[in-house]
Amino acid sequence: MKYVLYRANGFGSTCVEAALELLNLPFDRIDVEVLGSAQERARVRAVNPAGQIPALVLPNDDLMTESAGILIYLGDLHPEAGLAPTPDAPQRPDYLRWLLFLSSNYYSTFAITDGPERFLADERQHPDLLTKSLERRKQFWKIMEDGVFPGPYILGEAMSLLDVYVAMMSHWSPRRDWFFEHCPRLSGAVRATEAHPIIRSVWKRNFALEAV
Repeated sequence: MKYVLYRANGFGSTCVEAALELLNLPFDRIDVEVLGSAQERARVRAVNPAGQIPALVLPNDDLMTESAGILIYLGDLHPEAGLAPTPDAPQRPDYLRWLLFLSSNYYSTFAITDGPERFLADERQHPDLLTKSLERRKQFWKIMEDGVFPGPYILGEAMSLLDVYVAMMSHWSPRRDWFFEHCPRLSGAVRATEAHPIIRSVWKRNFALEAV
């Protein structure tokens, strides 16, 4: 039995795609356009009523959504891969803290900028909303930058799915130039993560570029 991943290039499904490949789990990709036509959005909602990806159908046909939750689940399901600290590991609290910090704070700002009309009917207020959302993202990255002490990865010597999550998000707004300038600690972990051949392959497919 295979997993089935509903995905789109460069979206939050990228980290799940990478996790599945790192864990050598068989899966099928189904490309969708979450910001596409009404028909395409309805297609996504038929799988995930929230209209969001990633949506991962498990081998038993159960559905998982929410990228951070999927990463935690897959990492715990395959402890032999060493991509997630075990529940009793000293790195476990930071692993959960920062995965959920990014998911609930940084990631959530894109719900605003991907559809500001859903929050403010007055289009004249949209530029201010977009500007403030961008500033929030920068603030969240700086909080994490000040709170971690990577070497060479975020949790220490071993790459984890947290590194994959951060590396994916570093491609998003406020984009890599800002990220590399203002988050040198995290940038080192991102570069180490993107040196992994599987990550490079997934990133090339999703971001249409070689990892830097």
